[in-house]
Amino acid sequence: MKKLSLIYALLPLLAFTSCKKDSPVKPVTPTKPVIAAVSDSVAYTIDGVTYTDSGMSLSRLSSGTEDANRKLVYPDSTNKYAYSLVGKPDSVMFFERHTILSEKAWINVSFVKKFFRQQTPLNFPGLNSVLTMFTVGKHPLAEDFEWQNSQNGIAISVVLGVNKGYSSYNAYDGIATVVIPPGFQKNSSFEITSFVHATDGFGGYNLEAKFTAALFNRKGEQKKLENGYLRLHIDPAYAGNGI
Repeated sequence: MKKLSLIYALLPLLAFTSCKKDSPVKPVTPTKPVIAAVSDSVAYTIDGVTYTDSGMSLSRLSSGTEDANRKLVYPDSTNKYAYSLVGKPDSVMFFERHTILSEKAWINVSFVKKFFRQQTPLNFPGLNSVLTMFTVGKHPLAEDFEWQNSQNGIAISVVLGVNKGYSSYNAYDGIATVVIPPGFQKNSSFEITSFVHATDGFGGYNLEAKFTAALFNRKGEQKKLENGYLRLHIDPAYAGNGI
């Protein structure tokens, strides 16, 4: 009788264990981390002086287009003084420029890329095309931005004081233009180290990059920008029906 009583005592426990095994396991849905939008910031060194935004949070975004693959057209055979820049009608150079004020300076960083006009309603490409401008990895410095506009990449300009502007590219400046031989940015670099979609607030994207650049003024005088670090929150401009 004792053995039989023990068997009856174990029956409820066995039944509970069986039910527990048959109960479906609810899958745990992992929560996605919230990625906050960052504030624009920058730091870079020129002539041994480091410039930062110092928490000023003063930045500006602009975007637009210019003719791409432009050539010089002179009005006569002298090939001097007056001339114009004429681009091919099938292409457009799209740029997105970020301006950040630093103490005693400000910097413009432009992301530039050529697109075919049929892909760019109202001259603005679609979002997927625009996002290719910000892919993680190394990007060349566009040496002829605002000049021939034939190169994709990054264009940087810095203003260090009154009439002390320097740029990483051969910019058009009428008869005062100083044309620097191609290849002057071969020892420079611009690397996007992170580009993620911000999930809080109004969305957009967070970008981080490190960079160096050779800078020139209108006289052709050179300065070296070193130890550049850039952080941006990007809400790219694009055509809703673009490719």
